Amino acid sequence: PAPAVGMMPRQEPGAKPTRPLAYAPHVDGSADPSTGQYQLTFSGGPAAGAQFYVTSANRTDAPWTYTTGAGKSIADNWNSRYSRGVTDLTVHGPNGFLRRFRNPGKTAGPEVTARHNAASGNLDLTFTNAGTADAYLTVTNAYAGTPQTFTVRKGATVTHSVDLGACRNWYDVTVTSTTSSNFLRRLAGKVETGASGLSDPGILTN
Repeated sequence: PAPAVGMMPRQEPGAKPTRPLAYAPHVDGSADPSTGQYQLTFSGGPAAGAQFYVTSANRTDAPWTYTTGAGKSIADNWNSRYSRGVTDLTVHGPNGFLRRFRNPGKTAGPEVTARHNAASGNLDLTFTNAGTADAYLTVTNAYAGTPQTFTVRKGATVTHSVDLGACRNWYDVTVTSTTSSNFLRRLAGKVETGASGLSDPGILTN
């Protein structure tokens, strides 16, 4: 039945089937402490182009929009001098894709890159550390599992695969650092495997 006049429609309960999509987007961040600039590189993945919408939590000249073709990438830079020394950018893309990059502008330190693994259905993370001290990064998936903390030595690279088997290949992962409150990465979306699936478990279902 139709909702009564003046009432907002309610989300239908339960999970809904989803069709496989060609998206495998990724956005990588890279800081240059010598200039205070932070670069984002956008890609829709090898099989489909994508549009990305970027907002900022501490700048007033947003938003910015970027479009990439299949197998292509595009990059842009933000100067933290215009955001009180801290970069805080959120990227929205197709199929529930979201990335947030909060980073101190003049400090070399850890970075996180993420890739969808279509073969396993998991999210593959790579941690690097360009700082002068060891970094301790905690990974939390809001949909499943318990938080895990990784030690990333200065100059080192550490890899980790986030198991998405319990959350329909959807994820909402945050990465925080014990050494900087201005370091935060948030990664959300769905890993497409070529198979049909179910809707995002984070959508209201009752």
